[in-house]
Amino acid sequence: MRLSGENQISTPSARRGEKSARGRFVVAALATIGCALACGALAPAFADEIGSTVTNVRIVDNRPRLPPATPPVGPVHRRADGHIELVDPATNSGSLARLCAANTLCVGEGQAYTTLSAALLAAREHDLIEIAGGNYRESATVTVHNLTIRGVKGQPHFDCAGIGLQADKACLLLAADGITLENLDISGAQISENAGANGACIRNEPNMSFTLRDIICHASQSGILSEGGTILVENSEFFDNGWNEFAHNVYFSGNCSVTVRGSIFRDARVGHEFKSRCFNTTISDSTFRSTKGSRNLDIANGGETSLYRSLLVKTPGTDNSGIIGFATESCAHPGDMLIKDVRIINSDPAAEIRNYDKCTGHAVILEAVTFEGIPPKMLGYIKDGAATPNVAAAPTSGPAIVPLSRP
Repeated sequence: MRLSGENQISTPSARRGEKSARGRFVVAALATIGCALACGALAPAFADEIGSTVTNVRIVDNRPRLPPATPPVGPVHRRADGHIELVDPATNSGSLARLCAANTLCVGEGQAYTTLSAALLAAREHDLIEIAGGNYRESATVTVHNLTIRGVKGQPHFDCAGIGLQADKACLLLAADGITLENLDISGAQISENAGANGACIRNEPNMSFTLRDIICHASQSGILSEGGTILVENSEFFDNGWNEFAHNVYFSGNCSVTVRGSIFRDARVGHEFKSRCFNTTISDSTFRSTKGSRNLDIANGGETSLYRSLLVKTPGTDNSGIIGFATESCAHPGDMLIKDVRIINSDPAAEIRNYDKCTGHAVILEAVTFEGIPPKMLGYIKDGAATPNVAAAPTSGPAIVPLSRP
């Protein structure tokens, strides 16, 4: 038996035997009204429920507004009592002891994230990721701009020995602009000869600027391998990198500007301790010790270069007797090199400071430079206004201006 009027509201588009959506709505409405009339005792309750629902709608400027967004929910933890809890990674670690500051993404054993890679999936621009001290066997790519990644509760160690590197490039690959890394120990970056044999602790994608503070990078084919960008390195140490003539303790290339403060570059295996192709290189209060590899400083393409209040140490038996080479390959960036208030300790009879004169008319300028041991040869256009040679017995090493993290 059909309700009266049902056939009159079906539409031409309805298939045989199927009521249209409009027809179904009318039938449901009639049934609801009939129930309300037949069950008079329920009608007031029904009306009250509708009224309560309406009063919960938020009206602003005569327009409805959505309720506040649901807070972020992180991983699921099972507590010791067996209950499951959801964790907001920015504020707590559930029932576990939190090792990071509030409003950070926390990485570590028993924390919201157990790997940096997992935290990076949740990170947003200007976030702070804190990593608790411990050993991390992973390589990660950072794709979030203006992100800070910081070690806390000790110095976390990213041990990349024997694992695949991101894009066959680096243990930590910086693929976004404005990234800051702080208080991290990174080692073991290595790739095959076919891939370039230049696996790096840290590498940027072209023209991505970054900052490093309190970084230790060692036992890798390359330390830093960068291309372009504005780069700041502070209070960091690089050693036992530079495993071949094309890999170095640090290597800055492309359209770059680099500033270094209070850092150490030492004991490269084959390559240079510090190589820069930047249009501007500024170094202060740092140590460069060459005992096995090539030059202490190689400024390959010229450029405005300044070295202040620093220590350079050269010992016999290195692959290259050069202490400083300026414009060794080209003059892509015309400019002078100023060396001021610098101490040079040398025990290699063949050591030299050389301007390769690729930038005609631009000099290596020495001001208040002190030589201890065997004075190096001076080759090319060098202005020696106030260098002070000292021919005392040649030491094999000297105290670093910045303390070494390891012997």
